[in-house]
Amino acid sequence: MEPDTTNYPKLTEALERAHLGFPALLADKYPRILEQLERTWGSKEAVQYLDSLVMEERGDRAGFTIEALRDVGKLKQLHEYIYPELSINPYDPFSGINFAEDFADFSTLSEGNEVFSATEAGKPFASAPSPETEKRRTSRNGWPLIGSQHQLRDTADLLRHKQPIYAMQGQPIGKILIHFGCLDEETLSQAEAAQDHAGAKHKALGQVLVETGAIDDEIRMRALCVQAGIPMVDLSSIAVPNETFRMIPIEKLREKLVVPLSNQDDAVFLAVHDPFTFTDLPFFSFLVGKKIVPVYSPKYEIINRLNLYGSGRTVHEDREEFRNLAKRANELAPKRSAAPEQSQQSAADVSENDSIIINMVNQMIVNAIHEKASDIHVELFQNNNESNIRFRRDGKMEHFSDFPKSYHNAVVSRIKIMAGLDISERRRPQDGKISFNLNHGDTNHIDLRVATIPTVYGIEFVTIRILTASEPLPLTKIGMTDQEIQIFRDVFQRPYGLILVCGPTGSGKTTTLHSVLSELNTDDRKIWTAEDPVEIVQPHLCQVQVNSKIGLTFANVLRSFMRADPDIIMIGEMRDEETAKIALEASMTGHLVLSTLHTNSASETMARLTDLGVDPFNLSDALLAILAQRLARKLCHACARKEEASLHELEEMANEYYYSAYGKSPSMSERETILQSWRDRFGDNGAIYLHRAVGCKKCTDGYSGRIGLFELLQATTEIRHLIRDQVSAADYQAAGIKEGMHTLKQDGIIKVLQGITDMTQVHSACV
Repeated sequence: MEPDTTNYPKLTEALERAHLGFPALLADKYPRILEQLERTWGSKEAVQYLDSLVMEERGDRAGFTIEALRDVGKLKQLHEYIYPELSINPYDPFSGINFAEDFADFSTLSEGNEVFSATEAGKPFASAPSPETEKRRTSRNGWPLIGSQHQLRDTADLLRHKQPIYAMQGQPIGKILIHFGCLDEETLSQAEAAQDHAGAKHKALGQVLVETGAIDDEIRMRALCVQAGIPMVDLSSIAVPNETFRMIPIEKLREKLVVPLSNQDDAVFLAVHDPFTFTDLPFFSFLVGKKIVPVYSPKYEIINRLNLYGSGRTVHEDREEFRNLAKRANELAPKRSAAPEQSQQSAADVSENDSIIINMVNQMIVNAIHEKASDIHVELFQNNNESNIRFRRDGKMEHFSDFPKSYHNAVVSRIKIMAGLDISERRRPQDGKISFNLNHGDTNHIDLRVATIPTVYGIEFVTIRILTASEPLPLTKIGMTDQEIQIFRDVFQRPYGLILVCGPTGSGKTTTLHSVLSELNTDDRKIWTAEDPVEIVQPHLCQVQVNSKIGLTFANVLRSFMRADPDIIMIGEMRDEETAKIALEASMTGHLVLSTLHTNSASETMARLTDLGVDPFNLSDALLAILAQRLARKLCHACARKEEASLHELEEMANEYYYSAYGKSPSMSERETILQSWRDRFGDNGAIYLHRAVGCKKCTDGYSGRIGLFELLQATTEIRHLIRDQVSAADYQAAGIKEGMHTLKQDGIIKVLQGITDMTQVHSACV
C-alpha cells in the first residue's frame, strides 16, 4: 500500500528531486516524526530534531526499530545534502554513511544503488566528481555551484594544486551542454551546421546557440566556466564574512559589479558576471594586496547581493539575528502576572531607549529593506502573548517574526521617536517620516513613511512604508504591449491635455507616471510634480512634497505651478473637487497634465470625475486617455513548471476573456475563435502550455517580482460624445472594446498565456 504523501509536500518534493522513495515505515508507524520534519524542513530546527533522533538518548523512543532509525538517517542525509551550510557536523556518526545497501524499500538514485553521502554534500569539490555523480548532483541545482565557505576552500585547494574542479572540465561546450541537459543532439547538430555557414564560421558555437535561441547567455557562460575550470558560486546561499565584504569600498563594488567572497591565505575570490572579459583584476589585486581569483555569478545575483548595502549577510542570517534578538528580549522581558495592573506596570518598566529595543527596531527595518518589502506591519492582536511583525512583499503579506508582548509599547514609542511623533499621544492616529541610515557613516538613506493607528484596548498598530527612491522604469519594462505603448506614446507626446492613471493604492500608478516623465524629461521642457510622498527622484524634474499639515495641499501647490511657467504638470493624486478643477483648467490652457485617480477601471473614471464636480463638457475637450492598471505577481523564471493546458482549462479562460469585455458568456463559435487565435499566437504544434508556480530558494512560493496589467481607454471622438451625454460605465467600455481596448482581465489572461503569471494571480488582481 502506497503511503499518503499529501500531508508532506516539502518532504515529498525533496525526495522526488533526489529520486528517492517516500519512507513508508515512518508514515505508517511514526507519523509524528514526519509531521515535525515537514514543519521545520530547511531550518536549523530540522537539523536539531534529526540530530536528537539519531544521536541522543531519548526516553520516548520505545519501540523505535533499526529500520526506522535508518529511515531517519536517510532523511538526515538528504537534508545535509540540500542544506550543507546548516548540517555539517564532524562528530555526527551518521555523516558519510551509505544507507542504500541496507535500505531496500527506498528507490535508488539514477542508476546503481547509490545515494549522496553527507561527505560529498558537505565537500562537493573536495575532488573532481565523476560525470555521473556530477550529473546527479546538478539534476537538483542545475549546475555544480559553490554554496558555502567550506566548498570554496576545497575549490581553492584544487586550484592551488592545479587539479580539475569539474568532471567535464576541458570538454567541448556542446558535450557539456548535453551532459547538463541544456541541449539535445539534434539541436547541437543544427547549431554546428549553422556555425559552418560562411557568415558564421568564425563565430563561437556558444554564441551561435544563444543567437538561435537554443540557450540563453547565462547557460552559455556556465558551460564556458565548466570548460575552462572557473568556479561558479550561488550568491543567494553563500555567507560572506563582514570583514571580507569590507575589504573593498562599497562604491567600487557597485561601480565594477563585483562581490568579494573569501580572503584566503594567498588570494581573494571575487564574484564577477563575466570572468572572460573582466579586465580589472590588476586593479583589485593592487587594492587588496593579493592575487584575485575570479568566480562566476550572474549579473542579477551580484546586483541583488550588492543591494544588501555591503552587509555581507544573507537574508537567512538577517532573520536569524532578529530571532536571536527577540529571543533575548523574551528572556529579559518582565514575566506576565495574573493581575492586569501588575502586568501593565511591568510593561511600563521597558523603555524605548533600552538597547534591546533600539536594536530590534533597527534590525527589523534592515531586514525589510534586504528582503525588498514595501511595508512593515507591527501588530498586537487581542489575547496574543506576542506582538507580530509582517512584511508585504510583491503585494503579499508574509509573517516575519514575533517579539514579547510586554515590549510592544516600547517598540511603538521607539518608532514614533524616529518619526518625530508624539509618544504621549496614544488615542489618535499619527503619521510621520523617518530617514533611515543603512550604514553608519554612509550617505545611503532610505525614507520611511510611518502611520500609527490606535485600536481597541488602547493598543497601537504601526505601518511603515519603505520609500526606495529608485530610478524610473523604462516604459517597455512595466508590462504594456507594444501596441499599447505606441498608442500611449502618441497620446502623451501631445502638447496639452489630461492623462489619468487609475487603480487602487499600491497598483503602480506613480511608477507608470514616472516612466512617462522619463521620456518627456528633456531640456526643452519644464516639468513640475506635486507628490505625497516623493518616491522616485529624477534629475531635472521640479518635485514638490505635499504637506497638508502646513497647508501645502495639492490644490495650493497646483496654483503655484500655474505661475511657474510649466510645460508639464504631474499631480500625485486627484483627491478633491478643487484639485480636479484646477488640473482640468491647466490642461485646457496649454499644459500637459498627468495625474492619478482611485477608480476600479478606465470606464468608471468619468463617473468619479463627475462626482468630484468636473464639468463633463470641459472634460470631453481636455481628456486624452485613461490608463487603468493593477499589479500581479510574476512567476519565478528559475522554477516555474511548464505544462500543457487541458481543453477544459482553456475553455474556462476563453469564457472569462469574453465575459470580461462583453458581460455575457460566449457562444461556442465565439469561444472557438478565441481559442484558435491563442493557438496561432501562443501555441506549439497546436498545444498551448501554461506555467505553474513551484517554489525555490530564489523566490517566494513560486513567485518573484510583479508585472502590470493594463486597460488603456483613448479619448476618441465617440468617447468624447459619450462623456458629454454622461452615459454609464458599460457604454464607455463597449465603445472602448469596439476600438480595440483590452480589459484588465483580458490583459492578465494574455500574460498567463505568455508564461509571465498564472490565473490565480490574475483573479487576485482583477475581477
